[in-house]
Amino acid sequence: MIATTLCLSMETTKVLASTENGPYPTRRGVILVTPDKYKNLIPTGHAAIVWSETQVVESLSDGVGMHSNDWKKRKSKIYGVTVASTNTGQDRTAAYWCKKQCGKKYNFNYLDTKTRKKFYCSHLVWASFLDSFKINLDTSAFGDAVHPMELVNSSKTVTVYTYTR
Repeated sequence: MIATTLCLSMETTKVLASTENGPYPTRRGVILVTPDKYKNLIPTGHAAIVWSETQVVESLSDGVGMHSNDWKKRKSKIYGVTVASTNTGQDRTAAYWCKKQCGKKYNFNYLDTKTRKKFYCSHLVWASFLDSFKINLDTSAFGDAVHPMELVNSSKTVTVYTYTR
């Protein structure tokens, strides 16, 4: 019985343990990425750009909009990245570019990154830096699609924050 209790306590500790490197991103223009998997199988991931301490700009299934910057409550793994060659003013410009897209529909054709009439999450963030500064954050790991983790794995970004629950 003691061994069972000890084992359960160790398991509970594992589940509750988390690691965090750096302060949670609240600066406008920082890119947030999570490597979520649909049904723990399909690596969908998600990306957004920080607007403020309380809001992000992101594209969800209902389109581009402003949402709560509360990823630590909802996500089990988070990366915060910045573009190595931009300054904070340029990062703010990228965030403003994303905000101007609010109200546009969700792009379900992940291979169509040329359109600016609709966006999926990482397409939105990627396009903001490409269109504003000609900085291509795509690694081509997913062909023409821009997967959220490419924003983390790009040689043009720097990880400034990590969180794992």
